Amino acid sequence: MYKTILFDLDGTLLPMDLNIFLTNYFGRLTQACSHLLDPKLLYRNLWASTEAMIRDNCANKTNQEVFMEDFIPRFDLSADDIMPLFDQFYTSKFTELIQCTTPTSLSRQICQELVAKGYQLVLATNPIFPDVATAHRMRWAGIEDIPWALVTTYENSHYCKPNPNYYREILHRIGAKAEETLMVGNDVKEDLVAGKLGIDTYLVKDNLIDHGQPDYETDFEGRLEDFMNFVKKLPKIK
Repeated sequence: MYKTILFDLDGTLLPMDLNIFLTNYFGRLTQACSHLLDPKLLYRNLWASTEAMIRDNCANKTNQEVFMEDFIPRFDLSADDIMPLFDQFYTSKFTELIQCTTPTSLSRQICQELVAKGYQLVLATNPIFPDVATAHRMRWAGIEDIPWALVTTYENSHYCKPNPNYYREILHRIGAKAEETLMVGNDVKEDLVAGKLGIDTYLVKDNLIDHGQPDYETDFEGRLEDFMNFVKKLPKIK
């Protein structure tokens, strides 16, 4: 019997085309910093440092620490020069990116149904974003006030998807057992890799991301509305 449900955010609880979202995200961020940083250089370095963060497997450094250690030395400026620009972007221009998403009331209904039945919920969104950016996307999805046991961000996580250690860390932090956990997401690789730990998976196919990885299998699949019906059939656990 499940006791814990892990949810991906982008493309799952917050419907979007991730490529369109990321293109606009990096484009707007580089534009917002263009008076101090060359946009092409910033764009290239953002991707490079994000990839370094995703590859990293160090348990002693948060994703934020890994990103900053790779990112800042790429410029002739200090973190004190660069990071205030990012902070300003996240409190202003980032909010415009809601235009790249198509929020649905189903997401909130699903979460509320699970909470009412006693399930522990985790927002297992790939922690490559700071908490302020995650908070914005949670608001867009209408799930910001759900009683999440954990929301993964780059400040509080030490691994990224598709590293299985990302899921191990979640289970450890919330005291959950793999065999009592379900991961719900739309990415065949990043979300279904949870199955390697013995976590059951539900592949949401509305905004499917398929990397051509045939070795990843899912226990369940369907559209978000199908998952709503799946949730309605789950037993109460409290």
